[in-house]
Amino acid sequence: MNADTRTVAEVIEAVARGSSTVVGQVRRSAEAELRHRRLRAFTQVDTEAAFDAAERLDHCGERPELPLRGVVLAVKDNIDTAGFATTAGTPALRTHRPPLDAPAVRVLREAGAVVLGKTNMHELALGVTSDNATFGLVGNPVRPDRIAGGSSGGSAAAVAAGVVTAALGTETGCSVRLPAALCGLVGFRPTVGAYRTEGVVTVSWTRDTVGVLARSVDDVRVLDAVIRCSPGTPAAGRGPGLRGVRLASPRPTFRQGMTSALRAAFEARLAVLEEAGARIVESDLPDGTWEVSGKCGLPILLYETSRGVDRYLATHATSLRFHDVAARVAGSDVAELVRGLAGGGTEDAYAAALDQGAHLDRLLRGYLEDHRLDGIVVPTTPIPAPRPAVFNESTDRYWATFQTLARNTHASSILGWPAISLPAGRDDEGLPFGIDLQFPPGTDSALLAVARACEQTWRDAGRRPRTNDEGEDL
Repeated sequence: MNADTRTVAEVIEAVARGSSTVVGQVRRSAEAELRHRRLRAFTQVDTEAAFDAAERLDHCGERPELPLRGVVLAVKDNIDTAGFATTAGTPALRTHRPPLDAPAVRVLREAGAVVLGKTNMHELALGVTSDNATFGLVGNPVRPDRIAGGSSGGSAAAVAAGVVTAALGTETGCSVRLPAALCGLVGFRPTVGAYRTEGVVTVSWTRDTVGVLARSVDDVRVLDAVIRCSPGTPAAGRGPGLRGVRLASPRPTFRQGMTSALRAAFEARLAVLEEAGARIVESDLPDGTWEVSGKCGLPILLYETSRGVDRYLATHATSLRFHDVAARVAGSDVAELVRGLAGGGTEDAYAAALDQGAHLDRLLRGYLEDHRLDGIVVPTTPIPAPRPAVFNESTDRYWATFQTLARNTHASSILGWPAISLPAGRDDEGLPFGIDLQFPPGTDSALLAVARACEQTWRDAGRRPRTNDEGEDL
């Protein structure tokens, strides 16, 4: 794959010390995009505009207000980015060109980042495969015969292939964390509301958030600090190390369907955390958790999606509304979904779903309090990236696989909790999988600090020499 594996910090340092330039970084990304075009990670690329921005930044020199100078980014195609269309991966919006950046894009550009292009996605962000009927199926850079995940599949593929250093995605249910896990990346969703979502084609205003896909937790922390408008001060939280951290690892449902290889790898990772001082509490979730979460998700989407898209379109100079977009949906799976969403759901059903969401929140907050937990640790998904054919075999097989891939992130996304998927190794076929940390809302700083400690602990454990039972090096 020949991926560029440099981190955000390494790129910034190289540009700052003069061993690279912003133009050089853009050239590297443009060449990589050409090499990996078969992945169909992008819907639009504008290398000329990227080079123009890079030249201006090179002439600026090192300045404290440009902490991201040299970082080349990709942006999911449902986030407004001046100079590009915001298509949301759907035909009706292919010529929709908002004049202004969404806030998350604007602050990153103001900090010196350069946007190479907009990334492919599952149409309207309503799916897990990023098999887009208009722009093509996003290939997984690790194994191109497997899906990259969705809906932010193009963003994940662009980072994993080394085309860009980091990317923005969005997440309603699993759309950042799933592709991160399937492509071997870090995927972070903040607490809902922590990042501004104006300029984003919204699926659910109670669940949607912009998220970050990158190679390391430190990369996420740097971008997170800028998006939160506190550059130079990555989210603070716990000090280094895991001693005293308490994480629940509920067994039955979260691990259902895991292959023996993934189960063994997951258990091994938890054991390493315990060796480092964390306490892993194996306690089932409260009775009724899954039943309650099942009553929240779809009714909320039924009500919010059509209204959210209308709200987005109404802020732009367009006469289009959700029913116009829905009428031209290209993907058969998304067409099936939007037929149900077009009705918009009833006020009573929506109110009932919000009540169930509040009940779910009480259940899980009580669970954390009762066990004195910082958060929950689960496999991001119980299976590695499947082949696209799995989704084409039958409607029943499609939705069964969809639910399997999205299951472990479902409750946390309904509640708007911050969560992060960390790379957790590969199975016997070389396919990546991820481990997901889910913390209560507003604890993003603590989550990122614990995630960084987990990442470092696993990395250090991988460097240890293997020994026999007597402790002798093998």
